[in-house]
Amino acid sequence: MWEGVAALPTFIERILEPKILGEVEEGAWVEPGKVQMEPGSRVERGAVVRGPTIIGRNTVVRSKAYIRGHVMLGENCTIGHGVEIRQILVLNNSQIAHTNIVTTSLIGNRVQVAYLAGCLNCRLDGKPIRVKIDRGEEKQEFPTELFHLGACVGDDSKMGAMAILQPGTVVGQRCVIYPQCSVGGYVPNDSIVKLTSQPVEVIPRNQSQK
Repeated sequence: MWEGVAALPTFIERILEPKILGEVEEGAWVEPGKVQMEPGSRVERGAVVRGPTIIGRNTVVRSKAYIRGHVMLGENCTIGHGVEIRQILVLNNSQIAHTNIVTTSLIGNRVQVAYLAGCLNCRLDGKPIRVKIDRGEEKQEFPTELFHLGACVGDDSKMGAMAILQPGTVVGQRCVIYPQCSVGGYVPNDSIVKLTSQPVEVIPRNQSQK
């Protein structure tokens, strides 16, 4: 995970082919010579796109979004109103809805990030981030030596409004994180994370009740 995040800037700079094959609306700003927009993509008025950035086919960057560079967006994605992103890979058919901040992270396919949800990318004490994996009796901790690292969110996962992923969080595939949850560490595939009388509860989706 963290190796991929750290390698993103160099990788994007190496494969970038500056070209505007999509639509840039009047009033949007796209950094000249540093952005690759594929056919069907659109940057709405009021958005700012700094490079190096790659925007895939049929992806929309909504008004007042701020792309800060070293960003790679897949196909059929939506970067919503007021979203700020930097050093991030977003795979196909994912949506970062609006008023979110997601940086130094990896976002899988068909991921939905709701209003005001986001990924924190640095510790309050300023120390390097450690990725913690807890599988019951099996506990592992990996030093990354990175001072900025957000989250890795697996395919088909969803984050509710105002959910927050702490630095170095790994969310598996097909997970649902309920609104207002603050999540850290490791969330296994097919889990639901929701607020209870305890800070958070992680349960298998097939055991959940509506």
